[in-house]
Amino acid sequence: MTHIKYYAFPQTVKEALALLLNKRYKAMAVAGGTLVAKTLPDSVETYLDLKNLPIKGIKLSGGDLVIGAGASFDVIDRSKLCRSWAGGVISLAAAGCSSQLIRNRATIGGNIARPHSFNIFPVVLLGLDAKVRLVSRAGAKVADFSGLYSPDFGLKTGLDCIITEIIIPAKTKNWKCEFIKLAKTESSWESYITLFFAAEKRGRSLTQVRVAVGAMSPKPFRVLAAEKALESVASGPEAAVIFARELEAARAGRYRSEAASSLLKRFVSEKIK
Repeated sequence: MTHIKYYAFPQTVKEALALLLNKRYKAMAVAGGTLVAKTLPDSVETYLDLKNLPIKGIKLSGGDLVIGAGASFDVIDRSKLCRSWAGGVISLAAAGCSSQLIRNRATIGGNIARPHSFNIFPVVLLGLDAKVRLVSRAGAKVADFSGLYSPDFGLKTGLDCIITEIIIPAKTKNWKCEFIKLAKTESSWESYITLFFAAEKRGRSLTQVRVAVGAMSPKPFRVLAAEKALESVASGPEAAVIFARELEAARAGRYRSEAASSLLKRFVSEKIK
């Protein structure tokens, strides 16, 4: 980081945004900074540290779960609200991120600000239909997380806008969910594949089905064909075959495709009752 000339430690979101938008400073906003050495472009001259901003709380608002972008993985892991939401899947995902030292510093906002294959929370938030609140020159706005990495989004997080909150909609509170990180060891940051499954059972049918995949590319994606199969027939084995076929088409390889399809089958048979 020899190109960094200045460090800034703003105390408010307004102050941070003013520094970020002042092109004279060539600033980039950084949260936990656990990947900063690998992600800061050479054009950046000001390290804009967000650690002092009041955006670390976790609360309920209008029935939604709202997680401050500055909340660390450890705080999310230990949060009673997160542990009680959707079977605790948000806390379990936070607990599955690398080592305790990393979890103490890494933040949910930093984890989603820029896409990376092995980031934990993008696949979880995609599956939970999450939204993000961010501030930019135009003011504050709420956007669907699913569009955050789209070329049409129009903003670059950390460069011309700052994420302040992640909003998990109230409808997901009682979903049956599972997050799986398939990796060499539990503490490995790198993983072969990350999976998020969710569903609700109504009578003999499944609704609100989500099958999301991460670690195969910087951007997570949902496998809509597998979701449709589960909603149509509520059959784990049939949906698992379709899931494996879709992953093979996405060049996941035989091991990841077979492992992921088996895990989907297990989710339906063991979690959805």
